[in-house]
Amino acid sequence: MPKHIVRLILLIVAVLAAAAIAAPLLTVDSFYRFGHYRANSVPEIAAKEPVYQTPRYCYGCHTERRAQWSAGNHKSVICEVCHGPAQGHPQNGKLPIPKDAVRLCTLCHEAMQGRPRSQPQIQVTEHSGGQQCTICHNPHSPKITTAAAKVSGDAAAGKQHAAACASCHGAQGISPNDTWPNLAGQNAAYLVRILSAYKSGDQTDAIMTPLAQALSDADVQNLAAYYAGLSCKATAGGRPVGDVTAGENLAANCVACHGQAGRGANPAWPKLAAQKPGYLVNVLKAFKAGLRKDPMMASAAKNLSDTDIANLAAYYAAQSCQSTK
Repeated sequence: MPKHIVRLILLIVAVLAAAAIAAPLLTVDSFYRFGHYRANSVPEIAAKEPVYQTPRYCYGCHTERRAQWSAGNHKSVICEVCHGPAQGHPQNGKLPIPKDAVRLCTLCHEAMQGRPRSQPQIQVTEHSGGQQCTICHNPHSPKITTAAAKVSGDAAAGKQHAAACASCHGAQGISPNDTWPNLAGQNAAYLVRILSAYKSGDQTDAIMTPLAQALSDADVQNLAAYYAGLSCKATAGGRPVGDVTAGENLAANCVACHGQAGRGANPAWPKLAAQKPGYLVNVLKAFKAGLRKDPMMASAAKNLSDTDIANLAAYYAAQSCQSTK
């Protein structure tokens, strides 16, 4: 064999031997435990608290929100998408509640070509009129339920039960007291819903709760059918307690739920036209204070001043409860 070939083979063998000897000396021990590139950084990374948690992290403290979220159509949205990373929470303070809901919600819901049809899409400029999304939508379960409760009651049977209600709500459903609502001509589905809420305890009132708990489901249906069938008499409510014009401007935000001039847009929600102004003031203040429970109304009422509330009450009380068409 030529000498230069022998020298080349010996050189290759020497290089391989040197590499075999040097490899263990130049490679950190952790390489053989964790693989390429990671080395000793793996235990260091594993020791750090995760910046982002999962919704399970929130369950212990936010039971009510979890119930809304898990039962609604936002269940696939992780809490921290809206509230930010939960690292150090709650020891290091509260997570922020987003104030610009329009910017946040449109990340998923602004109409764009190519987005799935199953994901609700809106034209922002036409949809909200500049309002924040949380005015109408519960952020944890944003789908608005438009299905009204079925009403299949007997108005004649409801009239018999209504005798016990006359002292507060009037013999014909027109209350003699400014602090109690008129029931005549009210949406039957709404009456079923609110009476059922008092009956179950979802809504509480010192007077209404015990009265509603004594009613059977059939009684609730019958009372709703009776009052819905009465004439609201198309009269204005009690004396104004605020500025009607200012109230009309504010009421533009309420049309989607309560209809033009408060005459109802959805049978699941109440008509407000010609309602008692004192009652309207009390209810709006109760929603604002959290004494009455409804996510949408809580959002709508929380930023109203006492003057705003008085103006809204004055406007709705001054409207005719019957269509002007």
